[in-house]
Amino acid sequence: MRAGTGRGRLAVWGVAATFLAGTTLLGCGSDKKDSTSSTPTTAAAGAAGTISMQAGLNDPKDPNIAVLAFLPQAVTVTAGSTVEWKMAGPEPHSVTFFPPGKTAPAPGTDETLYAPTPPVNGTFDPSRLINSGLQPLGPAAAPPFRVTFPTAGTYSYVCVIHPQMTGTVNVVAAGGKVDTQAAVTARADTESNQWLTEGRAAKATLSSTPPVSTKNADGTTTWKLQMGTTTAHTDVLAFAPPSADVKIGDTVTFVNNSGAPHTASFAGKGTLPQNPLDPAVGKPAPGASPQTLNATDFFNTGLLPPNAPPGAGPPEVARSFSFVVKTAGTYTYVCLLHAPSGMAGALKVA
Repeated sequence: MRAGTGRGRLAVWGVAATFLAGTTLLGCGSDKKDSTSSTPTTAAAGAAGTISMQAGLNDPKDPNIAVLAFLPQAVTVTAGSTVEWKMAGPEPHSVTFFPPGKTAPAPGTDETLYAPTPPVNGTFDPSRLINSGLQPLGPAAAPPFRVTFPTAGTYSYVCVIHPQMTGTVNVVAAGGKVDTQAAVTARADTESNQWLTEGRAAKATLSSTPPVSTKNADGTTTWKLQMGTTTAHTDVLAFAPPSADVKIGDTVTFVNNSGAPHTASFAGKGTLPQNPLDPAVGKPAPGASPQTLNATDFFNTGLLPPNAPPGAGPPEVARSFSFVVKTAGTYTYVCLLHAPSGMAGALKVA
């Protein structure tokens, strides 16, 4: 999920931390190559039906990889047709049509957009805000978001927390060339396979790049541990693996260079916050960086902002948090915002 500000940021990430899923719909995310033509076909005159597509996708093979795209990006339907968007999660998305003169605000700055504003009687009205709200927001499956388009035109929409997610519904008069469901599914498969390949390559790079280390004057080492990575169409919701050479007295610094906010949170002997609205999620604990890590207490970086726009985000000191480790052991940690996508790690200190 992408960044917002203050408490509003936490509302964006209202996902139960126990929900781990990577469901695919419409064949999206499969590695098979679909030979079905994606060329629109001519519907019978006056024909109208329902076209199904998908908003976002977590890799069915690796939920760490979240595709940030509507699948497919554009569809063409007959006037009177219904388009439905399925949001499998665990990364939430919205389908949001803004009226003329209105544009999407910066992510996290308008909490009202996290709640749905459904179309009146299910019918698209270009003069009104029409919004699915963020879906899904927990372990229960979200019902498809459906909109019926009575009038020809070209209608654009966005996800309110992933600005690069944009889509278009082209509506034509009866008898015009429109997409069949088979064409929509084939194009969605093609696009999702592209973006999954992109995300998997990015994760492979993240996982294979050694952490940067710096020798300190006292003989200890400071290790920089990357928190996720971002591509044009994906977020990789995973920590880079820590070095196996971390020793007693070393410092581990979590650095967020990705396009999504993250935490690194250690439960100790307790339990982690389960509700992303809990103030403890966004607050450093037990205090500001650096902290001396132990195996008993709750430790939390708080919400570390993304490096967004890429390379022009807050300074690294604002996107970092350090822990000094003075006792041998294994310390497990999670991102409280992306635990549903399996964002977790373990620090082994000898």
